[in-house]
Amino acid sequence: MQRQRGFSLVELAIVILVLGLIVGGLAMPLSAQRESKRIRDVVSNLDDIREALEGYAVTLGHLPCPATPASNGLSDIAGGACTEQHGFVPASTLGLTGLRNADNLLLDEWANPIRYSVSATDVDGDGNWDFVSPGEMSDVTIAALVPDLSICSTSVGSSPTACANAASTLSSASPALIYSMGTDWATFTSADQQENVGATLGGGASGTNYPVAADIVFVSRRMSKLSGDEFDDIVTWVAPSSLYHRMVTGGQLP
Repeated sequence: MQRQRGFSLVELAIVILVLGLIVGGLAMPLSAQRESKRIRDVVSNLDDIREALEGYAVTLGHLPCPATPASNGLSDIAGGACTEQHGFVPASTLGLTGLRNADNLLLDEWANPIRYSVSATDVDGDGNWDFVSPGEMSDVTIAALVPDLSICSTSVGSSPTACANAASTLSSASPALIYSMGTDWATFTSADQQENVGATLGGGASGTNYPVAADIVFVSRRMSKLSGDEFDDIVTWVAPSSLYHRMVTGGQLP
C-alpha cells in the first residue's frame, strides 16, 4: 500500500501566511472603495442641495437663510430676517430628505451636519441682506448685487475677506456655499481646514456647539492625508451667473 503524504506544519504555516497577506491586501482596497463611495455620495448630495437652493430662489425670489441647531431644520428667521450668516442646510425648508441628528440637521456620509453660508451684503443699506430677504434681489437689481463669499485654493496669504491673489481665487463672488467637513470633521488640524471653521454655533436640544465658518473666505482644494497638509472638506457653491439666469427665466428678476 502506498503511504499518503499530507501537509507539514511548515507548509501549513506558509499557506496561512499567504492567505493572510491576500486577505490583508484586499481589506485596504475595500476600505478605500467604501471611502471613495462616501465621497461620491456627498458630492452628489451637495449638488442636489445646490439645485434645491436655486430652485427655492426661482420660486420665492431669494435664497433661504441657514438653519441653526435651534431652528429644527428650518431657515432661522427672526422678524423676517436671517439671524446667522453661517449655519446649516435648512433641509426642512427645502423639503430635502436624509439622515438627521438630534437637532434635526441634515447629515453627510460621516454623520456630521452639512454647513451652509450666505452672503450678508446689503447694497441699499436698508438693513436687509440682499440675497436672503424677500424682494431684495429684485429691488437692488442684478447689476448692483455684490455677492461676497470667496473660495480659495489655499489659505496662505488670505484675509478674512479675500483670497491672497487672483491665482488662488476660485470664486470671489458667491452668494451661497455648502460644504461637508469630511471624514476627519472632529479632528481638523491643517490651516486650510481651519479656514472653513473658526466659530461655533449651538443652542439646540442636543446641547452641541458646532464649528461653523467665522468669515467669508473658504478653501476648496485637492484632498490630502499628509501630516500638516490634511484636507478632506468637500465644498460646493452657488455661481451668481447660474442663479441670476434661472431667476430671470423664472420671472423673479428683471
